[in-house]
Amino acid sequence: MQTPPRPVPVPTNVTREYWDYINQGELRLPFCLDCKGFTYYPRPICMRCMGRNLEYRPVSGKGTVYTYTVIRSPQPAFRGMEPYVVANVELPEGVRMMANILTDDVDSVKIGMPVKLVLQQVTPDQKMPQFEPA
Repeated sequence: MQTPPRPVPVPTNVTREYWDYINQGELRLPFCLDCKGFTYYPRPICMRCMGRNLEYRPVSGKGTVYTYTVIRSPQPAFRGMEPYVVANVELPEGVRMMANILTDDVDSVKIGMPVKLVLQQVTPDQKMPQFEPA
């Protein structure tokens, strides 16, 4: 039985700018010019004030693990990667991102652990924002 390919993002009109920055090696998130806060995931409106006055701004790429789980029995497209960590990472800019924590020691991951951004090449044309222990 052949393993299905790993799923990769399919940019839309709303998310294209986000993925373009990722593929250029930079994490930028929508910033609301009305309430002065970041929004994640990319969308056409601010989730705090519902404003539409957004622009992409760079963020630090630093974060802390807010919560996580270790996947030991993955879906078919992720077989061979296990065990791996899926986490909700809190950025100092006030948003949380779901991403993998790239580590050989999945049991070392803890809530509150500092992490830093890694842009992992998953296909020749696509990078994914992931994190690793800082």
